[in-house]
Amino acid sequence: MRLRFTVLLLLANAALFTAIWSLEREPAPEARRAESVPFTTLEISGKGIDKPRVLKLENNRWRIVSPIDWSANLFAVNRIRNQIEFLDKEASFPLSEIKSRGYKLSEYGLDDPAYTVKYGNDKKSYVLKIGKSAPAGDRVYMLDEANGRIVVVDREFVESLVVDTERLRNQNVFDIQRFEVSAFSVRLPSAAPDTPLKGDFRRVGLVRDGAGWKFETPIVAAADSNEVDAFLGEICKMPAKSFPNISPAEAGFEVSALPTTLAIEGTNRRQVLLLGGKTKDGSQVYARLEDNPTVFTLDASIMPMLSEAQTTLREKSALKFDISKVAGLDISRAGSSLKFGKLKSGVWDVVGAGENGKPETFAADAAAVNRILILLSRARIRKFVSDAPGENVARYGIKPDSLRIAVTEADGQPRGLTFGSRYSEGGAGFVYARADGSEAVFGISDEILSAAGTDILAFRSKIVGALPEKASVKSLLVRSKEGGKTLFKIEPQDGDFSRAFAELPVRKRNSAKKLLEYARSFAAKSYAGFGFDPNGASAGGKLIPWEYELVVGYEVRGTGAAVAESASWLFTKRLGGTTQYGGSAAHSATFLLENALIDSLFELLQDSIVSETLKKPEAALPSKN
Repeated sequence: MRLRFTVLLLLANAALFTAIWSLEREPAPEARRAESVPFTTLEISGKGIDKPRVLKLENNRWRIVSPIDWSANLFAVNRIRNQIEFLDKEASFPLSEIKSRGYKLSEYGLDDPAYTVKYGNDKKSYVLKIGKSAPAGDRVYMLDEANGRIVVVDREFVESLVVDTERLRNQNVFDIQRFEVSAFSVRLPSAAPDTPLKGDFRRVGLVRDGAGWKFETPIVAAADSNEVDAFLGEICKMPAKSFPNISPAEAGFEVSALPTTLAIEGTNRRQVLLLGGKTKDGSQVYARLEDNPTVFTLDASIMPMLSEAQTTLREKSALKFDISKVAGLDISRAGSSLKFGKLKSGVWDVVGAGENGKPETFAADAAAVNRILILLSRARIRKFVSDAPGENVARYGIKPDSLRIAVTEADGQPRGLTFGSRYSEGGAGFVYARADGSEAVFGISDEILSAAGTDILAFRSKIVGALPEKASVKSLLVRSKEGGKTLFKIEPQDGDFSRAFAELPVRKRNSAKKLLEYARSFAAKSYAGFGFDPNGASAGGKLIPWEYELVVGYEVRGTGAAVAESASWLFTKRLGGTTQYGGSAAHSATFLLENALIDSLFELLQDSIVSETLKKPEAALPSKN
């Protein structure tokens, strides 16, 4: 019994194997996939179509040749091609079978089809005829003449084939992609629109320059790469609005006239757009491509874009440079000049005319230098006034002795701006300027003028002097200049001022701490003049004598024993709430004190200051007689 059952199982397995083997060897249904056709032409016609839609593959690009001459939408063409090539013909029956059963094409609406689709190439063409709806489902009869079959397809398939021209055409005017563009130019009539002078035009041309862009004409100048990219982004995606039935002459394309044109160059190809007149409502402008007679319309906003390209696409940075790479700065005006140099340590020094016109070298105020560099790097051109070579720039106040500021990068030549007259616009202040090596005159903010000058004292470092980095302060005292009376003194214990500060009242403690800060690194508010006068500070034509002396005792430890040193500073009396002079013989400087130091000195010395009123002799009492 078991043996019989085993034999039956073996026979069943053998039968199943044979069946599977037979199915694997059976050829696939002939009509499951349509034959792949070299596809170079496509024509769609029908009752609901005024003119046949004819497309051709030319130079590896699809074009519509009817009812308009225009580049085709590659995605729409490929979709039609894929629908045809992958046509599922399972729901189909041979034409011969229909005839053998006595049926006619008219019963399927195929004797006078609603639409006809022709496709193929020069050697062979194929025809699909679309008839009426099938009785079951949302399906349509279609005759595939090449295969002699009637196919039942979804209505969606038919709709994908019979698309209107709007969906078939490329929506963009230009075929060249933005990233391909290597150069472009705009040609504009230079005469007034009311009285156009034929043949008179101006041209604005730009070319790619490395990673950026530059103008080639009408001037050689740098372009703003961001603005150019935005401009090309709009141009290369610019759509045609409509295709009116109008002649070129009616659209403003006279044979003898030179219309406004926009030419863009890509990889081994060039396209030129011609712009004619505006539509009646002024919202659109007629246009056509140079090698294509088809007239279409564009949004009229393209006209100001093109006419303003010379200014909108210009580089708006008045002076382009990298602050971190600047090694020198020059400021000159009317024969006076300052030269700033950046040392390896990052510190700036300044060389200029000092007292009696002799050259002086000082450490420069880094904040003042950086302010100029920042203002220069951020200076944006408000408007371009003139680009005409040789034009008299003196009319803008730009003369040989005008203010000039130039920067020098580590491995470069000085590049600068020369400034002219001030002017105002919209309530803001501006100044005319011109860059070295350029004929262009433009306007920028006049803020830079308040930061630049040729007075060396304005750029001398406000740190008049400082103790050595490892100096240890041993004493700090203020004494009267006449008589040397000590008015305030404080000393550390074991190099620490904490206990000495703690013994002072709060206000005096804070003032003493501030005085110690100044003793270590003395900062002035501004310089009052060159040199130092041991008798006092000159102000307002008067000599104000020195009233106080700050003496700092300190030690500097080297390889051997500590060396005792001292530094001293002289002060006048307080002349007002925020006015008091200081001086240093060691640094040959006279200066104004910062407000914080003025207040600290007053707090520490007020007990010793005798009121000027008390110094006056008492007035005699009036006689009783």
